[in-house]
Amino acid sequence: MKKFNEIQLNPLIYKGMEKIGYEEMTEVQEKVIPVAITGCDIIAQAPTGTGKTVAFAIPLLETIDPELEKVQAIIISPTRELTVQIAKEISKVAYYMKDVEVVAVYGGEAIDKQIYALKKRPQIVVATPGRL
Repeated sequence: MKKFNEIQLNPLIYKGMEKIGYEEMTEVQEKVIPVAITGCDIIAQAPTGTGKTVAFAIPLLETIDPELEKVQAIIISPTRELTVQIAKEISKVAYYMKDVEVVAVYGGEAIDKQIYALKKRPQIVVATPGRL
C-alpha cells in the first residue's frame, strides 16, 4: 500500500492525517485520491470502513480556498448520522487548515443553531436532502 506522503498534498493535510494516525492508504484511497485530485469525476464503491470518506475528502480539501469565505462544496448525505460522521471526518483531516470550516446541516436538531453556523460562511456543508 502507498503512503499518503507519496502523493503531492497540502502539508496541512499531511499533518491532519498524521494526527489521526493515517499513514498508509487503503485500496479505495490509493485508487481514488490521485485521480480525483486531477479534477476527474469518480464513482467508487467499497465496503463500509474502507476509507471512502477520506478518499473524497482529501481531493475536496485540496480544492478549497481557505481565504474565500463562502460555500465551495456541498455534500449530500442520506441520513443525519452519516452527515455528522462525514463532517467530523473531514474536520479531522482539515484540523490544521484553521480557516476551513465544515458545517453539518440535518433535521432533528434546532435549525437556529445550524443557520447561525451557515451565517459564518463555511467552505464545506454536509447536509441531508430535507434540511438542505
